[in-house]
Amino acid sequence: MKQIRKVIALLLCACMLLGAAALAEDAQPAAVEALADDAVLATVNGEDVTWGQIKSIYASYEAQYGSYYDMTQESNVQLFRAVALENKLTEALMMQKAKEFGIDQLTEEETAAAESDADSDWEAAMSNYISYFHSDLTEESSDEDKAAARAEAENYYTELGYTAQSLREDYKRYTVLDKLKDMMVQDATVTDQEIEDAYQAQLAADKELYENDLAAYVEYSAYVEQMAMYAAMYGSESGLEAPWYKPAGFRAVKHILLPVEETLMDAYTDLQARYEEQQADAEEAAAETTAEPAGEATAEPTAEPTAEPVTEEQVNEAKAAIFASLADTIDEINQKIADGADFDELIATYGVKADGTASDPGMTAEPYKTNGYEVCALSSNYVPEFVEAAMSIESVGGVSAPYLSSYGVHIVKYIADVPGGPIEMTEAQRAAKRESLLETRQGELYTTTLENWMKEADIAYSGVTPSMAELEAAQAEEAAQPEAAAEPEDVQEPETTAQPEDVQEPEATAQPEA
Repeated sequence: MKQIRKVIALLLCACMLLGAAALAEDAQPAAVEALADDAVLATVNGEDVTWGQIKSIYASYEAQYGSYYDMTQESNVQLFRAVALENKLTEALMMQKAKEFGIDQLTEEETAAAESDADSDWEAAMSNYISYFHSDLTEESSDEDKAAARAEAENYYTELGYTAQSLREDYKRYTVLDKLKDMMVQDATVTDQEIEDAYQAQLAADKELYENDLAAYVEYSAYVEQMAMYAAMYGSESGLEAPWYKPAGFRAVKHILLPVEETLMDAYTDLQARYEEQQADAEEAAAETTAEPAGEATAEPTAEPTAEPVTEEQVNEAKAAIFASLADTIDEINQKIADGADFDELIATYGVKADGTASDPGMTAEPYKTNGYEVCALSSNYVPEFVEAAMSIESVGGVSAPYLSSYGVHIVKYIADVPGGPIEMTEAQRAAKRESLLETRQGELYTTTLENWMKEADIAYSGVTPSMAELEAAQAEEAAQPEAAAEPEDVQEPETTAQPEDVQEPEATAQPEA
């Protein structure tokens, strides 16, 4: 039910965005005969399906995909109608099946929940419309202006086939369909052996890909992390799995992150950014100069630089000022390390900000608190200075010199080598794999069951608008037609009497310049 709610809410939003485009530019009327609401398009087991029943579905599809199609063309309108009709026929058949199995009636609790969800999404659609088209409205706006905006929003969705009451009916109907779907897939199961087989198959594939390609492993792992971050931002899941085979080349490290006084850090990062920008501009200018044709003068700059150039010496001085401000602390840490102090205790003591919170929360949270960060020379998910510090240490147990990044000063300890090889599944990952396989199995069972029901059903099309089968048959017939004898319009012989515009004969009377 929640998934269907989400789809409908998105369709309402898409309809609104289509309306925004319509306001910005007058739409051309589709060159297709309009259909009456009571026009019967098809029957399924004797039950009529009319245009009035599917026009809101059609409007939703047009809102979602209409920008990719020319909706003034009859063929595209017919395609969208056919898709909407097929979906309604499927739904009608499933409602018949729900009645056949005795699950078409809702309890009072189910009805109340469906209506509450519908009302919530309807109000969200109203609010989105009003904020989009009437952004000037505020809490202080008059009741008349607010009521007018609300009426406009309701009228807009009514014209698309949605009302608050129709949405309630939709949600109650989809609650029934969800109950039917649960019944259809109730026999789907996944065994422990199937989970293990799926893991081993993916492990073998990942080993072949990454065992001898550290760069590919790093690149794909970073992509998986990025997609997971984006998915979390939108409250969803990416569905991507990290590789199950890790190549050799990683080491585990921990670090003390010393915070830097804000004014010193701001001065350093500003100078560094300006210096890097200057270097990039200089390289670009050099490349352009190299590419200039021989004998062609280089254009003079059109404007004076707006700021004094930054020198490498200035950047180094700003960096030195930071290290000087922390010199006593760094010496103290190094002395404690030499005396055999526990590095975790040093992190807890020195890796804190002025307010007492951890400068790097990762060092105080599992699994990093125990296992550290896994880093290799090609790691791109950490700042370069941290990676450089981690890889500068010669052997396990060693500690780096202080390295400065935009986060602060890093003192890194190399705590272990990370062995290459298979990555074992955790119980949480095994449970996620079970859920993923079960969803796939349920989807297959649902599709097979529905296809069988559709084959057994008595479905008849009235011919008022073409069905998907008719459109596909027409498309296949058109594709099978022999090519016309005429030359394609976009491949023409050039005219023999015309010279190409960019190759002209010099004028006979012209003299070369002195």
